Amino acid sequence: MARVLWAGAGGIRGLRELIRRHGRALEADLPATYPGVRLRHLYTGELTWRELGSLIQGLPPTSRLRTALNEGRPEPTPETVLLADIFDMLQNVDWHIVASNVDKKTNLPKTPKPYPRWWLQAAASKGDGSDRVARLEAARARKRERAQAIAAGLIA
Repeated sequence: MARVLWAGAGGIRGLRELIRRHGRALEADLPATYPGVRLRHLYTGELTWRELGSLIQGLPPTSRLRTALNEGRPEPTPETVLLADIFDMLQNVDWHIVASNVDKKTNLPKTPKPYPRWWLQAAASKGDGSDRVARLEAARARKRERAQAIAAGLIA
């Protein structure tokens, strides 16, 4: 979260931008996580900018602010990550038991798919988008070639 939070501007400027963009989520998270702390305390002098930054850094992964910073995707809790790893391990153990009891190698079952980890997919998909554009262009080219082949009577 620190990378997302402090990217571009640091200190008070970064916090002001964060409040401007995600103030409602922050207003809801502060009293829910830290009873008695309100965002308005920043403007009454009861809360300093440094304290606010520390409180924001300490928000749990399930907070509204962290979800908003991740474009609506909740951050995984440590339990979620651990359960996904356990699921994958059990799937692999089951596959190895089945594969070791098969007579012919041609009848091997398919290897299990890993548990979907949305938090890794989100990080991997945050590129510049050039690979997506290239794939779309390639698909459009294949569609044009197929339409031309159908029009020419080469395929049905």
